[in-house]
Amino acid sequence: MNRIYHHCLAIAYIMMLSGCGMIDYAYKKAPAYVASEIDEAFDLNESQIGQLDSRLDQFFTWHRQQELGRYQQLLERAALSAADGITAADFLNLNNDVRLAWRRSLAKAIDDLGDLVVTLDQQQIEHYQRYHRESAEEYEAYLQKSDQQREIYRVRRSIDRLENWFGDFTRDQEEKIRTRLQRLPDFYEPWIVYREARQQALVNAFNNATDAGLTRQQLKTILLDPSTEYARTFEPARQSYWRAYAAALEDINSWLTKTQKQRVVEKLQKYARVAARLTDAG
Repeated sequence: MNRIYHHCLAIAYIMMLSGCGMIDYAYKKAPAYVASEIDEAFDLNESQIGQLDSRLDQFFTWHRQQELGRYQQLLERAALSAADGITAADFLNLNNDVRLAWRRSLAKAIDDLGDLVVTLDQQQIEHYQRYHRESAEEYEAYLQKSDQQREIYRVRRSIDRLENWFGDFTRDQEEKIRTRLQRLPDFYEPWIVYREARQQALVNAFNNATDAGLTRQQLKTILLDPSTEYARTFEPARQSYWRAYAAALEDINSWLTKTQKQRVVEKLQKYARVAARLTDAG
């Protein structure tokens, strides 16, 4: 279910970061795209699809009016940090703000879409379980890898993401960065365990629901409450990883050229301008 709500944001983020020409498409077409993804997960009936369309319009209107201005400010602040050379503390503060933004949006998505859960029948719940299992195949494959294979996978993905921001690294830079990233803890395994525990709690709640179905508060408890057993078990690993990553990023920043740092600043500034235009487009 968390993956489903993620689609409500993912398409907005993708379109926001694509440039000016995507403004109308992002908020006029995105609800239809997300609706098709949710339908794929649950195999909704015609009545449910009608409800979904209305709820998604509400969500995207809220997201444009309430959240994009905050994203603009966050991106502008990130650009300033990148221009000065981002520190571990800068990154942790920004990362926390991104996490808070995600939680606000997920809570709002539950408020707007949560009543659809009441209408799900057993066949649709089973359809969703199959959908989740298919989406989990990549993670299950990761757990089957050796420790060395996992490290190669993690480091390669991190380098690819960094190059997306900074541009291609020289051979010397990549070797330094690879060595530094190898010191990071394995975040994937505890995250996968957390993801599956949360998913099982959600399915159990589906199956044990009364005739009235699940309330929005129950959904928020399962997906957002930090006091659940699986959330409390995962939290130390999450915090440890991001502290380690922030320290690594500070080191990596010292190996970058002025041109590479400027590339990040310009990208963040561009995204901030697009967020402002999307807000004004409402």
